[in-house]
Amino acid sequence: MRKLSFHFIVYRYEAILTIIILVLTGSIAVSSRDNQSPPPPEPPAPYKIAITFDDGPRPHYTEQLLNILSSNNVRATFFVVGNQIKMFPGLLRLISGAGHEVEVHTLTHRNLTFLSVTDIRKELFDTAELIRGISGQRSVYFRPPGGQYNAKVIKVAESLNMSMVLWTVFPKDHEEDDQNIIIKRVLAQATDGGVILFHSGREPTYEALPVIIKDLRDRGYRFVTVSELAKESSLDKTAWLK
Repeated sequence: MRKLSFHFIVYRYEAILTIIILVLTGSIAVSSRDNQSPPPPEPPAPYKIAITFDDGPRPHYTEQLLNILSSNNVRATFFVVGNQIKMFPGLLRLISGAGHEVEVHTLTHRNLTFLSVTDIRKELFDTAELIRGISGQRSVYFRPPGGQYNAKVIKVAESLNMSMVLWTVFPKDHEEDDQNIIIKRVLAQATDGGVILFHSGREPTYEALPVIIKDLRDRGYRFVTVSELAKESSLDKTAWLK
C-alpha cells in the first residue's frame, strides 16, 4: 500500500511538472509572438510628379478624363478658364467632387502681357471667385495662357496672393495627334518634382494617359497635386513655380 502511494505521488508530481513545462513553453511562445514587431510598411514611391490640365472644362472630354483618372487612382490639377466654367459649372463641380485641385487659367485665355494691370487683375481674380463660388475651392495658383508673363503679371498676381505655375514636361499634346509621340515625350522629360502640362479636349492625350501613368508608376513615381508638390521642401521648384 505504501509502495502504491509512493508511485501515485511520483506520477502526480510528474504530471504537475509536465503541465508546468507546457504552460511555460506555451507562454514563452505566446510572449514571443506578442513581442514580434509588425512588418514595416511599404516604402512610398521615391519620386513625385504632378499632372495638370489646361483649357477646360469641356463637355464629354472632361467626363472622359475624370473616368481615366479615377480608374487609375490619380489626383490631378486643373487650370480652368473662367468663361468655360461659366458655361459648364456642373463640370467644375464634377472635377472638384472627384478630389482634384482647381486653379486659375484666366477668364478669357488672353495673353496677359498685352493687358493693363486692371485687366490682368480681372482675369485672375474673377476666375478665382468663380471657382470658389461654384466648387468651394480657394485658388492660390494660376497658369498664364501660353506661359506668357512679365514683371507686371507677377506683381498683380502677388497682390492677389497668387503664385504662377509653369511646367517642366511639355509633350505638345495640344498639336500632336500621335499618342505614341506624346508618351515618348513625357517619359523622356519626366523628373522627380516635375509638372506635366496636358490640355483638355484632346483624344490623343486621353489615349496616351493610361500608358503614361503605368510607366511612370513602374519607374517609382506617385502622382500629387500642384499644392502637394509645392509643399515638398526637398524639391527644387524654381523651374515651374514663380
